[in-house]
Amino acid sequence: MTTGQSEYTPNRPRIEGFLRDRGADRIPHPGGTLLEHLLRVARLLAEWGADPVVQVAGLCHAAYGTDGFDQALLELTERGALAELIGDRAESLVYLYASCGRATVYPRLGRDRSPVFRDRFTGREYTPADPELRAVLELTAANEIDVLTHNEDLAARHGTALYRLLARSRGLLSAGAWAACTRELGRYAPDPAPGIRITGLDHLVLTVADIERTVGFYQRVLGMRPVTFGDGRRALAFGTSKINLHQAGRELLPRAARPTPGSADLCLVTDTPQAQVLEQLAAYGVAVEEGPVPRTGALGPFTSTYLRDPDGNLIEISTYPAPPGVAG
Repeated sequence: MTTGQSEYTPNRPRIEGFLRDRGADRIPHPGGTLLEHLLRVARLLAEWGADPVVQVAGLCHAAYGTDGFDQALLELTERGALAELIGDRAESLVYLYASCGRATVYPRLGRDRSPVFRDRFTGREYTPADPELRAVLELTAANEIDVLTHNEDLAARHGTALYRLLARSRGLLSAGAWAACTRELGRYAPDPAPGIRITGLDHLVLTVADIERTVGFYQRVLGMRPVTFGDGRRALAFGTSKINLHQAGRELLPRAARPTPGSADLCLVTDTPQAQVLEQLAAYGVAVEEGPVPRTGALGPFTSTYLRDPDGNLIEISTYPAPPGVAG
């Protein structure tokens, strides 16, 4: 994470002394004292390769208190003193982090491209620039990871929500920050939602050059039942499924991205023996593309014969073997 302040050289001993003078080493905090927490946060940011300005902001991030920790080391009227100590840029990040109204802002992070922040001190709403947004998220990750790794009760109560927040915002985090999130908070990742369970195929759509020609072919050769539905739409029914037909150039919406006659490759299952399939095709003058040949379907091995419909779609007609004990 860069800030454009490559010459920034903070006086760390002086900053740490200032924090001690303000009582940071006497305020209890998960993992010891507030000062110990601030030092650990700064170390995490350094390990993640954060800009020195962001590291110093991490060292001082609780100077004005936060929306989750209200013990401030300085009054807001003392912003000038902190800016003189750590620099305007670092102080502005400390204020941005401290003023963030989390109940309003956190639900927007990772969902809104330009999330609106609410200043909990003034009530002002605004959209931070991208570098500031990234810095705040880096500070958030470092702060919360340190807190939760030092307090099991807080981790149990807030670990899942924090993981969700950081996972949503992954694109704004550094690689080091996200690696730490997965390492330290991965056990709080919510279980994946139950997947969608597909139970069958209701219908598919063929785009054809001539609907009536297609209806005639599938009715005569393959025994499908013509259906008219809706506002005069045509379909071909078979078993518990059907094929809806679209006229090329006049497709209904929504439609496939590139509806093209002759682009389909379908496998249709029949209980008709393959020898009889060949006789039927010959009777209607339909050329066999290939077969009968052994193939494997959704339920196991079967035998298939390939042909083409009037649009050139490849149609595979397949017969599963009869179950054991059933006469052929």
